[in-house]
Amino acid sequence: MDDELRPLDRSPYYVTHSEHLDRVLSRPQLAGIGISGCVGAGIFVTSGALIATTGSLGAAVSYVVAGGIVACALYTITEMVACRPLTGALIDLPHTFLDPACGFTVAALYGIAKICTMATLTALSSELTVLLKNDPKPHSIGEETAINIAFIALTTLSHCLGVKLYGKIERIIMWFKVSLLVLVCVMMVVLNFGGGGPRQGSYSANYTISGFTPDWKPIGRNTTNSSSLEFTGVSDEKFGISGPGGTLFAFITSITLAMFSCTGADLVAMTAGEAKNPWKDIPITMSFVYVVPLSIYPFAMLAAGANVNYADPNLSKTWRRSGGPTKSAFVIAAEGSSLHGLPKVLNAFFIVSAYTAANTSLYGASRSVFMLSQQYLPRKIANVFGRTNNGHTPLAAILLCSALGLLSLIGLADRPGSQPRITLSQVYTGTTSCIYLCQCVTFLRFKAGLDRLAARRIFSRNHPLYKSRLFKSRWQPLPVYVGIIGFAFVIIWSGIPPLVILVAKGSLTSTDNLKSTVSLAFDVMGAYIGPFLFATLYLSYKYIHPRTRRVDLRNLTAEDYVMQDLSSIELEGSISQPSTQRHTLDSYEMDAQHDTMLSPSSTFVDPFREEPIKVPVAISSEMQEELEAQRARENERIRIRQILERRPARLGRGVWREIWSFVVTDKE
Repeated sequence: MDDELRPLDRSPYYVTHSEHLDRVLSRPQLAGIGISGCVGAGIFVTSGALIATTGSLGAAVSYVVAGGIVACALYTITEMVACRPLTGALIDLPHTFLDPACGFTVAALYGIAKICTMATLTALSSELTVLLKNDPKPHSIGEETAINIAFIALTTLSHCLGVKLYGKIERIIMWFKVSLLVLVCVMMVVLNFGGGGPRQGSYSANYTISGFTPDWKPIGRNTTNSSSLEFTGVSDEKFGISGPGGTLFAFITSITLAMFSCTGADLVAMTAGEAKNPWKDIPITMSFVYVVPLSIYPFAMLAAGANVNYADPNLSKTWRRSGGPTKSAFVIAAEGSSLHGLPKVLNAFFIVSAYTAANTSLYGASRSVFMLSQQYLPRKIANVFGRTNNGHTPLAAILLCSALGLLSLIGLADRPGSQPRITLSQVYTGTTSCIYLCQCVTFLRFKAGLDRLAARRIFSRNHPLYKSRLFKSRWQPLPVYVGIIGFAFVIIWSGIPPLVILVAKGSLTSTDNLKSTVSLAFDVMGAYIGPFLFATLYLSYKYIHPRTRRVDLRNLTAEDYVMQDLSSIELEGSISQPSTQRHTLDSYEMDAQHDTMLSPSSTFVDPFREEPIKVPVAISSEMQEELEAQRARENERIRIRQILERRPARLGRGVWREIWSFVVTDKE
């Protein structure tokens, strides 16, 4: 074996014993990790800020739009991961189909994003524990530090015991979170119809008077009545954007805020290297993980908004000086009922939800650091953080990411305002949006390479075996363009609202209720650190490795799309050897100057159909070369067909039986 080549640069691809993870995760366990990463504190706790920003109906529609953008991106990613379910699939895809520099950038950014969200959710979980006390007085610094460290220690322990036990835990957490989503929806409807007894508080018998806010007011509203707002020369009580323009500004802003809650299902792609049956489980699990929560979120917000309107003083306001822990809209609704014990029960459930999402973020961060070290960093670092123990657990990467998770303690620097935690969440949203955008651009290259193979009658995504054994995302390239435009817009817009406030703040007569200038500056920085890091890391890789180029479509072969059996590429034992290099079709595939890119559908019907090879008595050298290329194409089609026919068919048992398999693990 050539020790100088890193795994993603080996052709054909293979990994040794210490370079790959343990393939032990069943379908319910994969789904558990994905659901736990997707459903955390966003929908349950911080989504109240969306109601305060844009109104009850606006918050629900924001989740529809944000969820649609994320769903289009994940739908696109699913097709690529189904072809290459490898460790760190989100890193492998841009490395293989776009540019190695993009692979390096995604590897680094993904680790940063997950460490940020781990720290954010750990800090939020610690902060929310104060709501469980009878006297909700803030914890002392020592108490909150101890709670943070205890959460991080428990998280680290659960990962060091092995992914099989961790997967079993996440399987239980998945059904807890799905049940909690359904429970809060039902509970909000019951409370709204008086099921909790006579309503208490100033908004008794309240249905949301207006679905959208009449304007954009940074410090939030205390009444549902519209009022005239000005941009300069007034106090912060009258500062904002009035009329339909303000309503639209608030709604667009709420879409960017909702992104924090909607992302996270990408963790299934990162678990691909530990899936027991990746060819069968990864495509349907990815679909399940983003479809289920993203479908429930809008209904949850509608249910909450039926009990709490945007003028509720207990709702957190994104740009207002904070005076205590963030309160959930669901808890605020429960506090207005006669069920006095319900708010504490909900807070306890939401703390568990936030903490387990932080726990899952450590999983994603450690796998990203593992792949980053293994593939891109110097050999000395790779031999530490890019290796596993004998049980295929990346212990060094886990311990490093756990230590970085102690960033949650920086929230103690601004306990009333929680600005460090808010900034970390904004960094997560920005970096994750850049990663999703990169994956969507990668798909365009992925599809172009497939179209080129199809034009040569070698392999096509329109063939029944591709659809049944792999996964074909329909209506492309529309979903990928929705993802590209949507995430590009989120990246650009995220920093605009705090920047607008920061610019206008100097002309206001009083700013006692607005965030401080330093906090607003950190909001702007948090929004744009992600794109800045993406550009910096990409250009740095290009500077260090100036000879790297964007992947040439002519170098993409069928083997990049249809991989060999996992047993032949994940080597075990000292006597295992990688597969030998096959004929690369150089005489045919590399003839780009005579390449005519016709539509695959107009060029052929079945790429696996045998071509009759007629050999004349006397042939020229050009004819001999063409015959050799024809034979090579035929051999390649046979090889692809044999590999795909050995794989299980997707949805072969029917949709409902496949859904039931998320509850009960299939017997081997």
